[in-house]
Amino acid sequence: MTKAAAGLILKTCIALLFVCALAGAQSSPKRRTPVLTSDDLGSSREVVKQPVEAEVQPSSSGDAGTIEWYRDLRRAFEVARAEGKLLVVDVYTDWCGWCKKMDKTIYTDPAIVAFSRQQIFVKVNAEDGGQGQRFAQQMRVKGYPTTLVLDGQGKVLNIETGYIASSGAFGEFIQRARDRAK
Repeated sequence: MTKAAAGLILKTCIALLFVCALAGAQSSPKRRTPVLTSDDLGSSREVVKQPVEAEVQPSSSGDAGTIEWYRDLRRAFEVARAEGKLLVVDVYTDWCGWCKKMDKTIYTDPAIVAFSRQQIFVKVNAEDGGQGQRFAQQMRVKGYPTTLVLDGQGKVLNIETGYIASSGAFGEFIQRARDRAK
């Protein structure tokens, strides 16, 4: 082997080590990078903002075809206790493709919309830096979406992590919680 060839191999090895070291320094085990799915692309999930004065954020169109979501957990618990209703809590993140799919498929289903009139439905952003994030940590939410059914005292009656595939499955999930509440 010539000196020139050995020098070229050495330079190539040094360059590869540099690139690997640089790539390793940019990824941190403490930093979670969301993985985009095809559900994320082109979706139009609205960013949830907590209303300032209203406890309930009514549907934008005002028709009976949408769920009226509570955004304030404290107020939702007060209403649930006063009216003897269960809370159905949707814990989501803005980047979650499956959360968006539940919004489009499950929460727009007429049967689920009708059912929402009998319970208190709450949307909680697990990464809002406030009430939603504290709630998600308290409930030990590890994946999104996570749907919880709670009684007015905060007792967890049922919990499901991940996408619920049909309105029928969603109804069964709620019914199991109702049975436990009795």
